[in-house]
Amino acid sequence: MSRNVKVVLNRKNVSRKLLHNRQLLDDVQEQVEGMAQVHPSIKVYRNEDGERGNVVATIPMQVERKHRGLMKDMLGKVRI
Repeated sequence: MSRNVKVVLNRKNVSRKLLHNRQLLDDVQEQVEGMAQVHPSIKVYRNEDGERGNVVATIPMQVERKHRGLMKDMLGKVRI
């Protein structure tokens, strides 16, 4: 018999442990930059503000259309 499970995350703790973890962000950025080498128009940068840090990858829409799902595939391959 299967049961539903509810997982509740402590938002402050997640923010502190994940979104401000420099080593984790460095690792994710390295992975995304490596995958972004498939096309010169893909830009990767780090965005760190007061609340959170993240790695951002951008691609022009016409390139994404031509290479259907490229960004989705890239982001799906990132491992943390």
